[in-house]
Amino acid sequence: MKTVKRILMAGMLVISMNMLANEDKMITVNSGEVTITQDDRQVDVSILNTRENNYTLYIYNPNGEVVFKEKLGNNVSLGKRFDFNSALKGKYTFTFITDAGERSSYTVKTGLEY
Repeated sequence: MKTVKRILMAGMLVISMNMLANEDKMITVNSGEVTITQDDRQVDVSILNTRENNYTLYIYNPNGEVVFKEKLGNNVSLGKRFDFNSALKGKYTFTFITDAGERSSYTVKTGLEY
């Protein structure tokens, strides 16, 4: 009977954690490397960099202008949080480029009134 109770408690814990985790909106995952999540006007970028590439991130505003450019480095785990509370509403493009020339881009709808 104790085993059944433990299994039920573990199941309830997993369900409640999933409900909390799903408050964020996952934008995309690329081959398990790049993950972008959005919670209101906060956008989190994380990279599981198992190949230890040097990443540079460019963010383009809805007009196509670069509003952010930074080398993220080559650590195994890379991450950055962006606050779009004072940004104009629209589609922002996050482009990741490695020193090897690999490029991946993702679009995020955010800013005021989204």
